[in-house]
Amino acid sequence: PSMLFLILLLNLLVAKGAERGFYSDQLMLPFLTLIDGALVVFVFWRFAGRLDREYGARMQSAAKLAEANSLLTAVSDSTREPIFVKNRQGLLVFANPALLQQVGKTWEEAMYRSSRELFAEREEADRIDEDDKRVMAHGLPETIEQTLHLQHGIFTYQSTRVPWFDKAGNVLGVIGISTDISERKRAEDSLREREAQLEKAVVERTALLRELTNHLETVREEEKRAIARELHDNMGASLTALSMHLESVYKILPEDEKWQERKPRMQGLMSSLVSTTRRIQTELRPNMLDLFGLKAAITEQLDELAERTGITCKASLPDEDVTIGHEMEIAIYRMLQEMLNNVTKHAKANQVDVILDVDEEQVSLTVRDNGVGIPQERQDNNKTYGLRGLRERATFFGGNVAIRSTPGNGSIISIHLPLAPVADV
Repeated sequence: PSMLFLILLLNLLVAKGAERGFYSDQLMLPFLTLIDGALVVFVFWRFAGRLDREYGARMQSAAKLAEANSLLTAVSDSTREPIFVKNRQGLLVFANPALLQQVGKTWEEAMYRSSRELFAEREEADRIDEDDKRVMAHGLPETIEQTLHLQHGIFTYQSTRVPWFDKAGNVLGVIGISTDISERKRAEDSLREREAQLEKAVVERTALLRELTNHLETVREEEKRAIARELHDNMGASLTALSMHLESVYKILPEDEKWQERKPRMQGLMSSLVSTTRRIQTELRPNMLDLFGLKAAITEQLDELAERTGITCKASLPDEDVTIGHEMEIAIYRMLQEMLNNVTKHAKANQVDVILDVDEEQVSLTVRDNGVGIPQERQDNNKTYGLRGLRERATFFGGNVAIRSTPGNGSIISIHLPLAPVADV
């Protein structure tokens, strides 16, 4: 508009000059032609410069775009990871050479093909489409592990998919890159298989150790029984004979004060020796357990503890006789011995409660005291042989040991053993 206004203004000035006689009418037409031509040339010169600048900018942008495309092509062509782009219909619109090699097709054969046309296994192709649809629907990237049957074998890929957006934020399709993790998966499977073999070997060795432990425990019990029998048959008989001889000696001793003072001491020593022998014999092999069962053996053990230490002992036992098998009875008796031994050595308690409960599924033995409690580090310490022995015995029978204790408030140790036979692992 400004150039048109200038042309009109100059034409008007030329016409006015002719009217006023500055020059003849014959010269007006050349003047106008010259002025209009100069203005037209000027306008075209300005327009040509503008076109040249715009063309240069476009050429520069095209060069940058071509350089970026060349770089992108070089990266996608050189990478070993399959790269793909699909539209919303699930058709392949871009694939790098790695993906073309994966599906065994050329560019022309693969473009605008669906997953079912690219992959032989229909179920695998359908899973790929489901994954792509989910990524496009949610608009969020996902990393997916997939196993594919390809021309060269079975491969496992870790595929990362992201939605493909336009400038307006609309989803155009999905972009993905896959990494072959077949070797890693095979290594993981091999490691899991090896771990399973090692675990099986550990279980077998553990079962073997349990059997060996049970055998050693049986042998030890037999040895204890033999020693207890020797104490009863030989030592007991000898002590009885010695006691009778001492009574005979007492009758012929002089009646003086010196011998009369020694007589009570000798009788006390003899009585202590007999009591100690009986206690050792009972600890080695309780006759009460063999003759009258577990309830009577527990009662005898608590009576002996109360007499020896002054600790108040209470027992809660089943009304009926307990029949749980000889081996388990021995185990419970030995575990009770160990728990009571811990009470006398460490608890500083003056009261102990023993509860034996037997039902159709399990037998439970609980020992509760009002002592100083068991520190947590001692509960967790495997080198604490008393507690470790309890756990080992309970584990052999498929049971467990539970300890509840707080400093200064005593402790409760519960043992639970299943009565049903435990199958070998």
